[in-house]
Amino acid sequence: MEASMVYWVDGVGGRIEMFRIELKPFGYRMGSITQWKTLVADENVFVERGKPAIIKVKTIRTPKNTMVGPLHIMRHALGTVVDVIECGIPTRVEEEKCISQVLFVSVESGEVKKGDLIGVLKVIFLRTGLLSRLMSVSTPEIELKEEPLEANLTWRDDGNVYREPIRTKVLGYTSSSIGVWKALVADENVELRKGEVVRIRVKDVNLPPNTLVVPLAIMRNAHGSVIDVVQLGKPKKLEEEKVIHQAVFLPIDDGIVEKGDLIGVLNVFYVGNSDLTAVLKEAEVEKVNVVYRSGKGVIKEEVKVEPFGYRRSLVASWEVLIANEHKKVRFGEPCIVEIKSIEIPKNTITYPLSIMRYAYGTFIDLVPEGPPKKIEEERIINKILFLPISNGEIREGQLLGVINLYPIEIGTLAKVRQWLDSWLDEMGRRLGEPDWPI
Repeated sequence: MEASMVYWVDGVGGRIEMFRIELKPFGYRMGSITQWKTLVADENVFVERGKPAIIKVKTIRTPKNTMVGPLHIMRHALGTVVDVIECGIPTRVEEEKCISQVLFVSVESGEVKKGDLIGVLKVIFLRTGLLSRLMSVSTPEIELKEEPLEANLTWRDDGNVYREPIRTKVLGYTSSSIGVWKALVADENVELRKGEVVRIRVKDVNLPPNTLVVPLAIMRNAHGSVIDVVQLGKPKKLEEEKVIHQAVFLPIDDGIVEKGDLIGVLNVFYVGNSDLTAVLKEAEVEKVNVVYRSGKGVIKEEVKVEPFGYRRSLVASWEVLIANEHKKVRFGEPCIVEIKSIEIPKNTITYPLSIMRYAYGTFIDLVPEGPPKKIEEERIINKILFLPISNGEIREGQLLGVINLYPIEIGTLAKVRQWLDSWLDEMGRRLGEPDWPI
């Protein structure tokens, strides 16, 4: 398959060029250890609520054979990093990468100051291969580096922005690849305006220590997509217990989110080596309202959400998102774009491949059609939610983004507990190894 890659030659807002690329069905095997890289603002920027902004950060470099993704739970008082931008032409995951800018979406107007910590990247080690030979791909090499961090930690409280200088070191974590799903359910009525990012109060989601979260990347509400979640007050460490109070929601049209509506789903992953069973005690069946589009317009139905979890495979694949229409886009106005159809197999979770792949903006979410399907069902996706960072025109055949497809095994919470126990036993046997990063 061929596609066109469109990129900025001399930085965002400069000259645009395009080249053709040949796309082959590739996948990869992941390592179980992940590195952190911190995103620290390298300039003062005034950000406007709901608008995307490109912010220069202190340049970071990632090793060859890695991919990156944002560490979720909003890290700055004024907004969240939704994607990062490479220095120059986007490179393959097999190559070393240089990141010098981020795409930041603000939830409040104000000034991001030079030296502010605005986000954290997960650097995932992998080894690629053709899909036909993926099972024979070897385990990736992992080289962790402890790195110093000097930055300003920011948070909001009672409308005020607080900054606290911090000095620490960052390394990474070991992942169990075992997780549970948590529904993000609106706990208030909120009026929406297309493209105006809002924070929606949700029913509290309690996170035990040593867990991280990732929004499930298939739009769960007809009116828009969750791009991040918020823990009120001073940000907490991964090792600490947390409570998610709000969701950062990007509307695609005017409408209303009502109390009890499902607006998104969180993947909650277990990392580290502490007691990881606290969240498993919450095993009640929830009743929520699902809101979706059909030929009859916007439909709302009450459904039951069962408490389930899963174990994710370390072998995964990519699907490319290629425009299937011509469409003019305008800065800061999210839109739905038709893509060439992709198939999401049953028992698969999805996650965007970060590092912006298209000059005019970034892919935010997959957009399903019709009633929501269970994870056990396969589905066809032919639309995505796209956030433009400049005016331009999408052309058919252009590469807009890439999605990761992770096969999973689904289990009850009792089964998840068994998986966690086995994983903790395995970790215990390795704790004596000098290179184990705990």
